[in-house]
Amino acid sequence: MSKKIRQKLAAIVTTVVFGFLLFKLLERTFVLIWVNTPWWGALLMLVVLFLLIDYTISRAFGVRD
Repeated sequence: MSKKIRQKLAAIVTTVVFGFLLFKLLERTFVLIWVNTPWWGALLMLVVLFLLIDYTISRAFGVRD
């Protein structure tokens, strides 16, 4: 597979995994997160979660070395 195709595939997989985890997380803990966490804390958690998933998927597809 070419590097460009692997990058696009990794981006799609990252988006799907992030969306699925976000949906499942918010489905179970919606009230707890939004009541006890300030808006900037929730935003920071989402950014960190996305970056962690992006890094893991990129390493799995060999996009970044």
